[in-house]
Amino acid sequence: MENLSELQTEAMGELFNIAYGLATSLISDSIGMHSSMYVTEMEIIDIENLADTIAGVIDGDKEYYHVSQVFLNYLEGETVMLMSRESAAALTECYSRIDDMLDDSSEEDIKSCTLEISNIITSALIGRIADLTNTEIFFQPPEIKPYKTSEIHDLRRGSEFSQVIVIKVIIDIDSTEIKGHMYVLLKEQSFSRFKEALDYFIEHYAG
Repeated sequence: MENLSELQTEAMGELFNIAYGLATSLISDSIGMHSSMYVTEMEIIDIENLADTIAGVIDGDKEYYHVSQVFLNYLEGETVMLMSRESAAALTECYSRIDDMLDDSSEEDIKSCTLEISNIITSALIGRIADLTNTEIFFQPPEIKPYKTSEIHDLRRGSEFSQVIVIKVIIDIDSTEIKGHMYVLLKEQSFSRFKEALDYFIEHYAG
C-alpha cells in the first residue's frame, strides 16, 4: 500500500485481525452460536476513489443497506458498512434462532440486527486502536438506510476525509455466510495518527 510502509501494512493486518477476533467473540456471545470472521481483502485508497471502489463490488441486482457511524476525538472519521439485504436477512435468521420474536422477513428486524452486527465490528476495530494508544474515541449512534450511490458521492464532497481503509469481511455463523464491505473514512490528521498507532504497535507488540 503506497500510503503505508511494508511494516505498517503488516502491522495493520495483524492489528485488525486481533480486533476482529474480539468482534467474533462478541458476535458469538450475542447470537448464542459459534461464529468466525475472515478479512478477505484490505487496502487503503484516496477518498476520490471511494465511489468507484464501491461500484466495483456492488451487485446491481441486489438491494443493500448502508450503515454509518461517526467517531470523534483521537481519531475523527466515519465507518460505512455495506451489506446486501440477502446477507442481512440471513443474519437476522441466525438471530431468530435464539429470539423467536425476530422475523427475517421484517424490515425493522433486519435493520436492527444489521445495526447490531455493524456496531460490534466498528467498536472492536476502532476501540482496539484507542486501547493501543491509551486514548478515548467517542461514537455517535449508528444510522442505517437503503444504499444510494449518490450518498457515497456526497461523502467526498466538501468533507475533510482524505483516506479510506477498505475491508472486505465474511462472517460465518453456524455455517451461514454473511458478507459485508466496510470502509473507514479518516481525516488527514487522523490518518497520520493512525500511522503513529501502527508504529507504536510495531515497536511494542508486533513480532
